[in-house]
Amino acid sequence: MSLDARSVGRMRGSSLMIALFVIVVMALLAAAMGRFLTDSSEKNTVEVRSVRALLAAQSGLEVALYRLFPNRTPALPEPPAVCEANQGRIPLTFTGNPGLVDCQAVVRCVAVPVTDNGLVSTGYRLESEGSCGSNDLASANPDFRVSRTIVAEAYGGTNP
Repeated sequence: MSLDARSVGRMRGSSLMIALFVIVVMALLAAAMGRFLTDSSEKNTVEVRSVRALLAAQSGLEVALYRLFPNRTPALPEPPAVCEANQGRIPLTFTGNPGLVDCQAVVRCVAVPVTDNGLVSTGYRLESEGSCGSNDLASANPDFRVSRTIVAEAYGGTNP
């Protein structure tokens, strides 16, 4: 079985077509992998920023709880609770903390009545919103902002 000259002439361009097909398929795979890596990087950035926003919200909540229930001292055995309605208008910034750079927390405090063993006293509902990033579209490098909110209720209890 030998090949004649006519069949060899017809098969001449097939290896070029196969090579071209392989190059196109490899280019498509490389483009898909590049897009996959970009998406993965963006998701990682959002996840890191989300955790930082949650930590900023928790830190804001802890600051608000300390304002509500400050340490007792011999000079001030019953310090007054600080729950101002406009407390949330001033955001807490974390300039000294490198882990929370470009993050802030806004805390809102509302006094609510609490009934304990038939006695009505004051409780507090705290809402802390932590946010990280910037959504200023006018800046040179516009970014996105991620925020997380934590709600807690606190009650000092009754004195026996």
